[in-house]
Amino acid sequence: MELILIRHPRATVAPDSCVGHLDVDCAAGWEGHADRLQRMLVAPERLIASPLRRCSGIAARLGAAWSVAPEFDPRLMELNFGAWEGRRWSEIDRREQDPWPAGQLDSAPPGGESYNELLERIDAFRADLGTSFQRVALVTHAGPIRALLTRCLGLQPAAGWRFDIGYGRVSRLAERDGAWRLEALNA
Repeated sequence: MELILIRHPRATVAPDSCVGHLDVDCAAGWEGHADRLQRMLVAPERLIASPLRRCSGIAARLGAAWSVAPEFDPRLMELNFGAWEGRRWSEIDRREQDPWPAGQLDSAPPGGESYNELLERIDAFRADLGTSFQRVALVTHAGPIRALLTRCLGLQPAAGWRFDIGYGRVSRLAERDGAWRLEALNA
């Protein structure tokens, strides 16, 4: 099985903004980016996306080009940042941020979710995904991509923070004979 992990392009918010479950659009030019992805990638058998607009629009465009009906799964949504949603990171009190994400996997922003809760969502998603498909494309966010990378590669959960997942970039995992390997990161 091959998992194609596509992070959405930059959203229509200030660059320093905390955006998780906040449902915002992609910045101008996302259509051209989706068209380039469609030409660059081999069409998958399944296309699954976060239902948030910055992912669902790309999935719909890719699905139309590939003749694959996109599926939408809320477990692929970004980490819920609760009270921090839409605020600039620089405006959030440093004392609130300090335990998060520096290894405190059970810490959560006020009213949000912890990284461990995100990992639980991703574990449930992976269990339901099964292995009957050769190629599955996911249009999602940096948090779920990091979680998928750590889970598939058998890394410690905190290692996920080391992956710098770029906007609009593609990473690829391949499973062969029961072992996953990273074939591309931020292509």
